[in-house]
Amino acid sequence: MKNFTLFLITLLCLFQIINAQLSPNVRKLFSTVHIEKKLYVYGGFMDNENANAQKTPDDRFFYLDVSIPFDTSNLPWRTIPDNAKNLPLESLSSIFTGGSAASIGGVNNETIYLFNNENDNKTSILSYNSQSNIWNTQNFSGVKPIGRNQITAVTDYTGKIYLLTGFDIIAQGVKRTNGLFICDTINSNCVIKDAPLSRLGYGVTLLPNGNLVYMGGSDKTFAPISDNFKLIYIYDTINDRWDSKITIGNFPPSDAGVTTVLGLNGDKIILFGGVNGDDNNLYVLNLANFEWYVPKTRGKGPVFKRGQHCANVIGKYMVLTFGSNGVTEVKYRSSGESDVLLLDISNDSEYVWTTSFDPTSLVTTNSTSSVPLPSNSSGSKNDLAIKIGISVGLIVLIIIILIVIFLFIRRRKNEQSAIPTPGNAYYDKRKNAKMVIPTPGSIHYDKTNI
Repeated sequence: MKNFTLFLITLLCLFQIINAQLSPNVRKLFSTVHIEKKLYVYGGFMDNENANAQKTPDDRFFYLDVSIPFDTSNLPWRTIPDNAKNLPLESLSSIFTGGSAASIGGVNNETIYLFNNENDNKTSILSYNSQSNIWNTQNFSGVKPIGRNQITAVTDYTGKIYLLTGFDIIAQGVKRTNGLFICDTINSNCVIKDAPLSRLGYGVTLLPNGNLVYMGGSDKTFAPISDNFKLIYIYDTINDRWDSKITIGNFPPSDAGVTTVLGLNGDKIILFGGVNGDDNNLYVLNLANFEWYVPKTRGKGPVFKRGQHCANVIGKYMVLTFGSNGVTEVKYRSSGESDVLLLDISNDSEYVWTTSFDPTSLVTTNSTSSVPLPSNSSGSKNDLAIKIGISVGLIVLIIIILIVIFLFIRRRKNEQSAIPTPGNAYYDKRKNAKMVIPTPGSIHYDKTNI
């Protein structure tokens, strides 16, 4: 028994050596994309850090394994298979700019699309298929999309990626001070639309009804826009229409380098971090009345406010990765904080900072909000009607099947439990023989035993 235990321990050690975890460098202005049970991290840089680190493929593109339980003190970073050979570093944006904007797309939402900086005379769009581990050059018709290190890419429910610009751009030979690139990853087409705002380091959130909510950020000089959380912008992706809303309550001070995610019930937007403003990390916007408030939390939260990080909802957690403290500093590591922060957002009345990740929470899905959202679309109503129709049809079908089964069983019982009447004959189907039921007086008694 002792030898077997020793063997298991040795085997476990060998397994850990084979699956040696990465120790990635700190970074800001990078991209994360969550696909199934992997959180991919691409690009980024830090001022005054070792520039050669970003030339290392495994430090440029890797993932966090969220298929297993882990503690944030021992993160399961993983390398991409054959990454050193396959990663097209020479075709991606320069290291100095911090990298490309990236988001999910494709027919099965299994492909990462990367958009290059317009200052680089290189391939505009590259893609990475997470299932086949293959990189491809994407040829989109229409305008050439531009990705920069402070553009946040977001994908809607139809496979279209949206990139709101911040710097002046040249599109189709025309200089523009703003614009919204819309890249259809299903039909490989990209267009640019007018936008009422131009931002860097902003937050964008996709709502259940398909609308995009933009907030926060700075102008092209990196100065935060005044009241950039009091006035938010909403883009209706279905009807190609912009709207704006004035929020109320305890709204955050002007800031950039923030992230926003949709709450699990689909009726709240959770804001984290920034590079300016106050020391509070968390704010919540209630979409029912557009009121801001500071949520109740417990657990040990971050000591330093982080900005230019990334945030993803994975299971019941808001997963926050890397970032800077201020604009040019990284203080959190020296204070013992992890590169990854976990906020359990499953209970709206109280969020919980935790260091433990439970993969069973991956079954949690966002549900459509029961409260009025900024805009209702015919598409969402039709989807709801279809779902209701299918549900009612299934219920009716199940009832019919149950009735048929009940009648069949009752008929069988009646046949088997039929009481024979005197003088009648019936067939024993099992023996195929005719049996006569005796009548009164025909029963013979053996009187000798009486």
